[in-house]
Amino acid sequence: MSQAKQNNDLPAFLNAELSLDPEQWLEEKSQRTLNYLKQQNQNADQWLDPALQETLFQEIRHRTPLDNDSYPSSLEKFSYFVRTQEALNYPQYWRYPVDLNATSNENPNAAPNESSSAQSNNTQPDGAHCYLDINPMAEEEEFFDLGDMAISPDEMLLAITTDTEGDEQFQLQIINLEDGSIEYFDDLPPLTSDLIWSENQHQLICFPLDDTQRPWQIMVLDIFTGEQTIIFTEEDARFWVGCSKSRDRQTLFIESLSKQSSEYYFVPANQPDAPLQLISPREEGHEYHADSIGDKLYIRSNCQHACFSLLAIDKNQTPLDKHALKHAQLIEPASQQQTFEGFELFDHHMLILSRDHTLGQQHLAIKDLDGQLQHQFKAPYPLISINLSDNPLSNTNSVRLELESFNQPPALYSYQMAEQTLTKLKQLPLNNTDLIQFSSQQITVPAWDGSTLPISLVGQTEQLNRARNGKPVNVLLYVYGAYGDALDPWFSSSRLSLMERGVVFAIAHLRGGGDCGEHWYHQGRLGYKENSIRDLQSSVQGLIKRGITDASKLVLQGGSAAGIVLGAVYNRIPELIHGMIAEVPFVDVLRTMSRPELPLTVTEYEEWGNPENTEEHWRIQHYSPLDNLQLHTTEQTVETSSDSTSNVQAHIKTESQNNKPLLWIEAGLNDPRVQYWEPAKWSYRLQQAGIQNHWLRTRMDSGHAGGSGRDQSYREIAESQSVVLKMLGLDQVSQ
Repeated sequence: MSQAKQNNDLPAFLNAELSLDPEQWLEEKSQRTLNYLKQQNQNADQWLDPALQETLFQEIRHRTPLDNDSYPSSLEKFSYFVRTQEALNYPQYWRYPVDLNATSNENPNAAPNESSSAQSNNTQPDGAHCYLDINPMAEEEEFFDLGDMAISPDEMLLAITTDTEGDEQFQLQIINLEDGSIEYFDDLPPLTSDLIWSENQHQLICFPLDDTQRPWQIMVLDIFTGEQTIIFTEEDARFWVGCSKSRDRQTLFIESLSKQSSEYYFVPANQPDAPLQLISPREEGHEYHADSIGDKLYIRSNCQHACFSLLAIDKNQTPLDKHALKHAQLIEPASQQQTFEGFELFDHHMLILSRDHTLGQQHLAIKDLDGQLQHQFKAPYPLISINLSDNPLSNTNSVRLELESFNQPPALYSYQMAEQTLTKLKQLPLNNTDLIQFSSQQITVPAWDGSTLPISLVGQTEQLNRARNGKPVNVLLYVYGAYGDALDPWFSSSRLSLMERGVVFAIAHLRGGGDCGEHWYHQGRLGYKENSIRDLQSSVQGLIKRGITDASKLVLQGGSAAGIVLGAVYNRIPELIHGMIAEVPFVDVLRTMSRPELPLTVTEYEEWGNPENTEEHWRIQHYSPLDNLQLHTTEQTVETSSDSTSNVQAHIKTESQNNKPLLWIEAGLNDPRVQYWEPAKWSYRLQQAGIQNHWLRTRMDSGHAGGSGRDQSYREIAESQSVVLKMLGLDQVSQ
């Protein structure tokens, strides 16, 4: 069932535009369409260098040890870890009894220390056994994705969801961990990947999809009787439903969320089919998130301030409307300088995660449950990403954190909150790599409206020094700028292959993302989406003006919603860009947003706008890449300055119909988020206009995230990197 309207329900001017689509034949998976996509794949293969791809694949494959165990995490009865092996394309999931390997490390509820696990001394913990090996399942499929896995409260059952098409429609299986028997639930409707157990051992919560692939119901499945009970249905097509459980395992939260409004209910975790208790009724523009410890609810809300505050009420005070909620107990006040992004509750502590509004750095504070500051977490190195790791138990004085930066591999730490001590448990191992040669920094460039745009850079120190001295270097500029998602520093072992060949990796922190807080997001959505595009233009121009790179050495990369900004600058400033990699790009914005029957469209009205509204229609049409393809000849120079005494002239290329930036476009035939025909239409339209220096790669057996399995993923990364190197003329350069 769906609330989406069909095309014949749309205003007349939209129906008229929808009918004027010369590439509409690509929307049918006909033999003609499949032949076209296969021919484009052959053209792409002919342009690429297979030897370079194989070299990069082998580098990536052997960059980290393929035989490796993750650090274990404990529940009440078992400790769990993930094992990868060189001979296997998918991981195995292992566990061992806690009581056979008990130690005094960290705290009584924590996992055994590293010396007791196989990862440190090649010995196996007592009683360790593989409880899930997905390799046999995956061998039978061209595509295989393990969506979610949930251990039952008694740790005797395992629920998993799997996708074998790449279309993000998942099926449920439940495995008995005592005898290995598997029960299949083929009679269920298509589900999201997410699963959550109630605390009564026999009821599993899952989320059916409607015909636009929106999670719109919450189903309680009795695994013994097979009875399916719908406990919540969301009729408003803007809202997606979900569920979470408090860390003390007492409360289940039912959530219904749109891009700018929220509504939460709660029930006892052992009675999921009990009457739902509303926390605060939905109001347009009121966003909130709820969690609890014991009988107290903690609510992160924007009812007081756009940058969010944390409030507390007793469960028996619900429901409260937005106005009443403003007067609840204030735990974490809002700030003009920071956005309060999230919180985590434990029996005696809470963690508060915030982001500053200047350069977007994350900050972690440890407080008591009344909001009194105990201390600020001191990060071990700058430009860091802070993520809470697996912390299933609430009665603990230590938490596990995952920390990483652009040039520091992700590491798992145990942080003792009382003693303020940080202990490294395990770090991503690297083979034959000297990280000392790399460094990172953050610079700023001016935006068109006077705002300051952060740009992060990571590469060989030698290359960064050259760029700092006004000697242009090869730059791969990565962008996103949508949904309030922040591009925090992240380490990539595969990226090292590019950097070892002299490429500097850069990230433009565009408005529309959450990189510099909540206001940064709102300044790049809806009527302000043009800011995201102009921010990318300013980032490109700023890098060139500072002499960090020039137009012959600059390649842009991004995916999905980044297709808007990439496609826009491809149209507007092609002379400043040498190459572009657009991965499953969202480029036919006007036409897609005019079709509410497609997945995501209605929920995205609050991100891009609804073309049924005339003003929003013309605004989207102004920037939608496929509606603004520009073919003309131009010549431009940009003056660059490396210091106060010397000026150099950036190399700018002259554009003609056959001198657009080199363009590599990727699509997934089963992609439900960005339909394959959007990138295919972009490619076809360029071909019809005589633009030959572009290539379309369609993954014929996968979806939005590409192929499945370790080696297939590595091969796709190697292909993308070979494209970058070929565009920059570095395809003959060895590491």
